[in-house]
Amino acid sequence: MLKNLRIDTLGNGIRVVTLAKPEAEGAQVAIRAQVGSRNEPEALNGASHLIEHMLFKGTARRSAQAISRAIEGQGGILNAYTDRDVTCYYARVPYDKTRVALDVLGDLFYNATFDPKELDRERRVIAEEIRMYDDQPDSVVLDRLAMQLWSGHPLGRPIAGSIDGVLAMPREAILAYRAANYAPSRTIFAFAGRVDHEACVKAVERLTGRLRDPADLRAPEPYTRAIPLEPFSLTRRDIQQTQLAFGWRVPGTRDARRQAFDFLSGILGESMMSRLFQSIRERRGLCYSVSSGTAFYADCGALSVTAGCHPDKAFPCAKGILAEIRRLAERPVPAAEMRRTRDYLCGRFRLRMDGTPIGWVCRRVQDGLPPDPEAVVEAWRAVTAEDIQALAREFLAPDALAMAVVAPNRARHDAADWARLMKY
Repeated sequence: MLKNLRIDTLGNGIRVVTLAKPEAEGAQVAIRAQVGSRNEPEALNGASHLIEHMLFKGTARRSAQAISRAIEGQGGILNAYTDRDVTCYYARVPYDKTRVALDVLGDLFYNATFDPKELDRERRVIAEEIRMYDDQPDSVVLDRLAMQLWSGHPLGRPIAGSIDGVLAMPREAILAYRAANYAPSRTIFAFAGRVDHEACVKAVERLTGRLRDPADLRAPEPYTRAIPLEPFSLTRRDIQQTQLAFGWRVPGTRDARRQAFDFLSGILGESMMSRLFQSIRERRGLCYSVSSGTAFYADCGALSVTAGCHPDKAFPCAKGILAEIRRLAERPVPAAEMRRTRDYLCGRFRLRMDGTPIGWVCRRVQDGLPPDPEAVVEAWRAVTAEDIQALAREFLAPDALAMAVVAPNRARHDAADWARLMKY
């Protein structure tokens, strides 16, 4: 267990997490809501992201400028992000400004006014953000892959929503969604750096002690195997490179095989010594960027591979990637490669833990897992070549593949060509 890590749960369900580092000159303060785009009904897709923006636009006590000045005026950092299953608001400040950071974050988290004029202005800002990402083919291909992996499910919708949807959703509906989902039992207050646990708990109790969960608090729509998977999509754009994305659905965070999937991804494409980097880029020169990664939620997850390459090299690049997937299922990983990958995963993880890994701790708390780094390392040490081969055979079969392609208008391969390729 991490030294100086303490976790308390208040009577209303709010969790207070502190990771003290007495010698630190700074402190991190965060409020994490276990709410994201997967909580949204289809008509409110993008509401979580819009709420994230609006909490910075003013409260009864502070204008948007005053919120920024209170943190940045102390040399601090203030920001937020929205994901599919969490929205996080955070500040990093000099340690003697910890109370200020909590006061500001608590004020915007609970007391944002959602001024109608500010809301209309921020809708237009988000519309520009959506356009920005829509001009980035590597973002487009990942959004398209998510839509294919979780077809018709909230997990498959874009986190920021659509421009038309964001411009149209009523203020009253946004506020009702916020009230129904931003519940104490879904909230974590996190502190790291030169902080005192008892003082943090008392401060959060003063701020939130009277809050209770709404009576109609609903769980997000669960994942089931019945959710259809769309095998392929082809999007054409006026661009120079072809972007490829491959995805397979895998079990979620609480599945005992979670660390084995991380191991599998490490073998595939998470470093310069990985199979994809060596075979696709170094030996064959088919692309500049190729990598793999995992994403896990409470009840499901995904393993993905992405690459960007010249249109004329897209087909051999994709064939090479799928050949590496097939090789994982056909032959056990050699012992030396298993050792290298294990050392890479454990070493990278230990370096991450060497800082102030409060985000990792909160993610583990949110997922109902012990925030014990040694348990993660031991799980990687226990993974065998037979485990990797079994996972590849069970989860990475051709009929489980979703593939998204964003290609230049002039690219010669059509959907039928790609469909034949996918039968690896």
